[in-house]
Amino acid sequence: MSNLSREAALALAGRALAPFGLAADAEVTFVKHRENVVFKVTETRGSYALRIHRYGHRTDAEVRTENDYMVALREAGLPVPEVVPSVDGEFFALVDDGQGRRHHVDVQRWVPDSSPLGDAGDAWLGQDNPAAETFSRLGDLCGRFHVASRRLGRIAGYSRPAWDIDGLAGPSPLWGDPRRLADTETDREAISEALAGIRRHLSRLGTGPDVYGVIHSDFTPENVLSARGELTLIDFDDFGEGWWLFDLATVLFWYHRHPRVDEYRDALLKGYGQHVQIPSRALASLQALVLARGLTYLGWAADRPGDETSAFLRAEVLPAVLEMCRSFNESAEEVSPSDRDSDLLDRRGRTIGPYSPLFYDRPLHFVAGEGVWLTDADGRRYLDAYNNVPQVGHANRRVADAVCAQMHTYNVHTRYLSEPVVDYAEELLATFDAPLDRVYFTNSGSESNELALRIARHRTGRAGVIVTDHSYHGNTISLAELTTGLTVSEPLGRHVRAITVPDLDDVRPEDAGDLLAAAFAQVDRVIASLQEEGHGLAALLVDPAFSTEGLPRLPEGYLSGLVERVRAAGGLIISDEVQAGLGRLGDFWWGHQATGIAPDMVTLGKPLGNGYPLGGVVTTQAILEDFSSANMYFNTFAGTPAAAAAGRAVLAEVRDRGLVARAGDLGRHVARRLGGIAEREPRVAAAKGRGLFFGVALVDEHGAPDSAAAKRIVEALLKEGILISRIGPHENVLKIRPPLVIERDELDRVADALGAALAAESDRTAVRA
Repeated sequence: MSNLSREAALALAGRALAPFGLAADAEVTFVKHRENVVFKVTETRGSYALRIHRYGHRTDAEVRTENDYMVALREAGLPVPEVVPSVDGEFFALVDDGQGRRHHVDVQRWVPDSSPLGDAGDAWLGQDNPAAETFSRLGDLCGRFHVASRRLGRIAGYSRPAWDIDGLAGPSPLWGDPRRLADTETDREAISEALAGIRRHLSRLGTGPDVYGVIHSDFTPENVLSARGELTLIDFDDFGEGWWLFDLATVLFWYHRHPRVDEYRDALLKGYGQHVQIPSRALASLQALVLARGLTYLGWAADRPGDETSAFLRAEVLPAVLEMCRSFNESAEEVSPSDRDSDLLDRRGRTIGPYSPLFYDRPLHFVAGEGVWLTDADGRRYLDAYNNVPQVGHANRRVADAVCAQMHTYNVHTRYLSEPVVDYAEELLATFDAPLDRVYFTNSGSESNELALRIARHRTGRAGVIVTDHSYHGNTISLAELTTGLTVSEPLGRHVRAITVPDLDDVRPEDAGDLLAAAFAQVDRVIASLQEEGHGLAALLVDPAFSTEGLPRLPEGYLSGLVERVRAAGGLIISDEVQAGLGRLGDFWWGHQATGIAPDMVTLGKPLGNGYPLGGVVTTQAILEDFSSANMYFNTFAGTPAAAAAGRAVLAEVRDRGLVARAGDLGRHVARRLGGIAEREPRVAAAKGRGLFFGVALVDEHGAPDSAAAKRIVEALLKEGILISRIGPHENVLKIRPPLVIERDELDRVADALGAALAAESDRTAVRA
């Protein structure tokens, strides 16, 4: 709390006008009286926020650093208030209070027509119910701030206390010792144990630039102003170095008891993730940082007895934080990665970097696999209902032995004659329908799609490409320029157009015709746009199951109409079957066969070698002759006998075990199970997919996509030892895509666990309501 009375502060504000060149007769009105005192000053030139710092709380260098940093952020394009210099050019002034004490005063331009985005007290008491979009915007703003802050680093003359391990959980934390607010020794011990646990978390997390930098440290909705739809970040009084996620933890602390906290958390992280990739080890420490933030408020209250805010913190916040401490202490061993895994995460970050994504709140560390089962480092087994790379099962002995035997014999590339490669090409092409009778071998799906686009450009003499508006086809720069389903730094290419895939599950049956007409109208527009801008149309690149898009239920005639329009414009059809191919959709070998389209090229990857890097582009004799006669193409590793051995063994497993027909039969069984769940559970909007590729779309009580619920279900199944994931533009579609060797009783186990988790989710929602 400020050590000035309101009257004394008002008098000091009057004396501070002249040092900033403000009119002596300016209107000065009280705004806030907490750690600092804030007044609104209004004169003919406009309005200003005048702030009087708590006496003795900051040094000259610390106040100067704060204002210099705001100036630098504003110059970097971040929406922060304009700092007004004093008449002598400094960004603060020292003003006497009449008793011989000189207080730091600074001035910023008032943000007109603005109001705080929320109130921490109201959030805590559950008296506000912001839309999830509010948290998405908060995350976006925080991400933009951290990007700018990471570039700026410690500016010249930097001087601020750090929110490091000692600043948060040391013997003398920045905001005071929270144990002093506890009433009993038992409560003090709970806080001490929690502080020790937080220190362990943060010590493992480290202070590398991917997790630690200059943060706001009081990033609450109160300190974000909304004005005419734009957000402005204010109040940098507590900024300093700390963990990036501490800013997000500050928001989450005040809403952690809110009924919609999971939804808010996901929206906040998603908004933030548009700008910053959060390392998995940092996410694992997020809850520790949320608790650390709660404890800082208790320390603040302990140092300010008798204050109105301290009274609120003691009465309302202390009991809840003590409960958080006890829960954190009880679950510390369960949720914290083992020392072995923490060390592995650190080594991973120091070698392959912290930005390679990991699944789940607590990353899984597998050491063995067999069929559809994986075993982690602690010996726990998980039923894999997600991974399609091991199409014929983890550690498939037939595939492994074939590769090993070939490597023990010889291994050369395709510039030498090699019978195994030709054998494999013949066997692979035998699964396709005419005129698809030629194949280029590659190392991956990315390389396959890159080559297919190159061929399309050569064949058509044009550059334009159509993709869907939530898709992913690989990692090369050409593919990054047409990626719409995940974050990339490359902008969408000028030669790329994205279309929305119509989903009958999103509309009423009577509106299906309008949906199809609108979809075709969009296709016609994008083709015309490519032609008008001189790109023309080279290709349509799509996954025939539209996997990343969330497995939409297409209107009848959509795919055929789409293909017809592309062909009429002279474009080629590229069917990306990295996910949908090799029997995945059941009854047919390939996704285009299952969905009824006739592509010019089919791109293959991941499952083709069951984990051995192998991909391909299957096309026609005419297209191969046209391209290869003008372009020398060979691949050092994809056409080796060892790669061919892996591919032939996979084909043999699929053939000999009848996995294509079996996927169709099992798929129909699973469809019935999921359909029954959808009928019972109001939050299931639709069961999607076919063969052994399924989705379950979740919605909230208003019918809107519910990504938070989907994430909870994924984590709930993980606790039952079952791996699934989520997909779709809103990440609300549960993704079930097991190896093809899964058995019926194993699929029933997945369906039973899913039904139980969804029922528990419905009960949870009912209790909250």
